[in-house]
Amino acid sequence: MQKIFLCAACFTLSIAYAEEPYAIDSVLVEGDYITANMHKDAVENHASAVGLDAQRHAKNSIQSLNDNSVLEHKTSTNPNLDKATSIATSKLKTLADHHQWQHLLFYKDGKAEVISPDFYLSNPDIQSKSNFDPYTELIETIEQADNESVTCKYPARYFWLSHHLPQLDIDLTNCSQLPDPNQEVSLILVSNYLKNPASSFGHVLVKTSIPSTSGENSSTEKVRELSSEDLLNNSYNFGARIPANENGVVYAFKGLFGIYDAGFSEAEFFKQNAVYSKNEQRDMWEYVLNLEPFEKQLLNYHLYETKSARFDYYFIKQNCGYRSGEILELISDVETTERIGPWYAPDYVFDQLIEHDSEAEPLVKSVRYLPSEQTQLREKFVQLSKPIQDIVNTVIRTDETASLAELSTDDRALALDFLILHRTYKISQDNTPEQQAFKNELLSQRFTLPINNDLAELTIPNKASPALSNKTTQTKVAVSDDMAEVGLSLFVKDPLNAYTDIDKRFEAVKVSLGYDYDDSKLRMTDFVFLDMQQIEDLTQPLAGEPKLSWQLKTGARTDLFTGNYHSPYAQAGLGAGAKIGQHMLGYTMVNATVHDQDRHADLGVEVGVRAKYNKQSAELSYTASKREGRPSVAFTELTLRQQLSKNNDARIIVTHTNNAASSDSDSPVVNLAWHHYW
Repeated sequence: MQKIFLCAACFTLSIAYAEEPYAIDSVLVEGDYITANMHKDAVENHASAVGLDAQRHAKNSIQSLNDNSVLEHKTSTNPNLDKATSIATSKLKTLADHHQWQHLLFYKDGKAEVISPDFYLSNPDIQSKSNFDPYTELIETIEQADNESVTCKYPARYFWLSHHLPQLDIDLTNCSQLPDPNQEVSLILVSNYLKNPASSFGHVLVKTSIPSTSGENSSTEKVRELSSEDLLNNSYNFGARIPANENGVVYAFKGLFGIYDAGFSEAEFFKQNAVYSKNEQRDMWEYVLNLEPFEKQLLNYHLYETKSARFDYYFIKQNCGYRSGEILELISDVETTERIGPWYAPDYVFDQLIEHDSEAEPLVKSVRYLPSEQTQLREKFVQLSKPIQDIVNTVIRTDETASLAELSTDDRALALDFLILHRTYKISQDNTPEQQAFKNELLSQRFTLPINNDLAELTIPNKASPALSNKTTQTKVAVSDDMAEVGLSLFVKDPLNAYTDIDKRFEAVKVSLGYDYDDSKLRMTDFVFLDMQQIEDLTQPLAGEPKLSWQLKTGARTDLFTGNYHSPYAQAGLGAGAKIGQHMLGYTMVNATVHDQDRHADLGVEVGVRAKYNKQSAELSYTASKREGRPSVAFTELTLRQQLSKNNDARIIVTHTNNAASSDSDSPVVNLAWHHYW
């Protein structure tokens, strides 16, 4: 009973940690709760800164239907004859079975997925979606082709039908609310956010934009600041519709079991940028799709239609990544939603895009890195001269500007430009009258100086997309001289893997089973419900940046003091870390652990070093734990990793346990492990 209670406590702890009462217009942004006031402040602060005849011949998904497979149009002199009856039944059935028609209807595996009562013309009853018939919907859609209010509500359906049935003569020019069909369409990957476990695998946005007329090549200029045009472009965000101030435990329960409904909301991109880049300080990567004119128009109209659709929301599977990938399937043969297992990480969409682009015709035109405001500040600060850095840090620490007088006019202008940008960044985190007053003081001093563009000319280095790393579900096979082990982790962000951040670790729902050769027994050796670690860099030169490192871990494991199996525990740690270049870091943590064994609590110290370069990486950690009334236990682990391919790696793992209660320390155990990601 005690174990059950502690497991429940561990689960509640992790959920409570995830609880942040976020909401944007009562819509959850893929697990990222944002308070209305926080969002309003971030947006206001950020806002101030600111053919039908074309056809695709290369992809089967966009090819016109083979005329030999359908009957020709039957002419009729009766003007009152229904449009549907004037077209061959075989052609209508072929159209109803076409994958694009069914994607437009969100019809999958014999079931309609939209629960909105007014999304379907033929069967608006949301309780009858399992009996939905794409053929009946097609007939009803054709019958309504002369109803302008209907054609303007469903422009993608009618645009697609007019492509295959030109005799319908559908005119969308009078639909004043439709988006520009020539807009570029992009998918945006938002980086993970460990302060909220629900966002630990990032987020997906869809963005539309008018192609730039400046003639610049976005594929070669991968890092550039967002222009006013970028910020005013539209974006579509999929998320659950939740009440304001929803309790975190209630959200977790409802999100897991599909009690919320969800949909796409449309907003200017600067609002999303204010939330993710400025408030939460998350980097983004924009994948501009390489589309034919027909595909581009169809997708723009389809995005317009999806705003009226509501879906059942399942946080683990039918989330922002799943729905964005489903939209992609409309205009390509990328099977983004065909995934084994009842879970779906948002960056899986981009993983599929990258694998698809290894083929002859890429679906991605270019990838553009959009660094967060924090990333921009840190990267620009290290490019300032040392005298300017020192004075800027003095002003940040003291809120006094007297030291700026020591600089030349040009350097003072550069320092003030940086301080104004920095104060704007701070206001997005803590908008107080004092912060605003100091920013106004900085602006007043800057207005007295000449124009200086030096800060804008400082470049931000490109950062590779995390989607280039391995997939997020891990299968493990390991062998040693006394045990064979298999494991499964549903969600993994391993800092040793290529293209993942070396200072972040995340793992959720991991189960490992081991077979002991001597005892001839199979038992669970480890269960991890949640494992998170964030190492902050003490050597970060910019004043006022976070310095405290932390970690959190819950699950069940073998107790090192007693040897008892399946002991539930929850561990939290605080400490410090430092980066050495981009490829190495070290850290120290003080850990506190609660569990179901005697005394129910341990204290410990953990020291670790982590390094990686190209396809090789290594980690060494040492943990010493003390429990009242028992001798201390020390555990050392060395991991050497070699990447074999994008989704496979081999590891040598050497562990050593030193228990002061034993006269002799246990011998080191060497494991050979293979990890496959899928």
